Order: sequence, then C-alpha cells, then structure tokens
Amino acid sequence: MSLHPFPHLRLWRGLFALAILLVIVLSLVSNDSLRQVDFIGNDKIGHLLAYFTLMAFAVQLQDVSSDWSRAAFGLLLLSIVLEFLQQASGLRRGDIHDVYANAIGIVLGALTALTPARTWLLAIDRRISRTRT
Repeated sequence: MSLHPFPHLRLWRGLFALAILLVIVLSLVSNDSLRQVDFIGNDKIGHLLAYFTLMAFAVQLQDVSSDWSRAAFGLLLLSIVLEFLQQASGLRRGDIHDVYANAIGIVLGALTALTPARTWLLAIDRRISRTRT
C-alpha cells in the first residue's frame, strides 16, 4: 500500500504494470526478434537493468519496507517463472545466469530506498500537478 500522496497514482501504477508486461513479452519472444533490437550488447546487463528499473519503480510507489519485500519477492518469482516458460516454449533457453542478473538488479533497485532517489517519482508527480493547475 502506498503511503505516498501521489496526485496521479493510477498513472504511475499503470506505467509500472506496463513495464512488467513489457518485461514478460520481451522475455517470451524469440531470440531472433530480440537480436534486432539489442542495443546493449550484453544480455545479462539488459536483465539487470530491467529488474533494477522495476524494483526501483516499486520502491518509488511504496513507502513501507514490507511492501518492498513483497515486490522484490514477486519480481524474483516472475524472473524464475519466465526462465521456465522460456525453456518450455522451445523458442529460447532458460538460463540460471539470467535469474542471477535479475536478482542483482532487484537488490540494486531496492537499495535506491536508502538514497534521495527514493522520492524522485513523487517530486515529478507533484511538479506535473502544479503545472496542470
């Protein structure tokens, strides 16, 4: 539960859900499709950045560390399930190293809770509200 007074909470939750959906889709499409859009050059860095972004976003939206723990667990579970689905689909191979990269991204994203960056989204949301009035 968010204790942050977000004026546009639905917007941010919707974007968070969209980001999760994007990770799911990108995790399940064929490798051939992904090679055409690989701008990072290293699969593991992409995994780390994706899960870092998701977890940092979860930290922004939630003000209670127990909610962060649930988000971290949910993202790690999602990561593991997606690796199994990749293997089962036959389009891609599941890779435990992807799960490790995702877990590192989750931990780094959670660490943003200890920095001033923890409230950046709230500051952006409030600024948007001021410019709209």
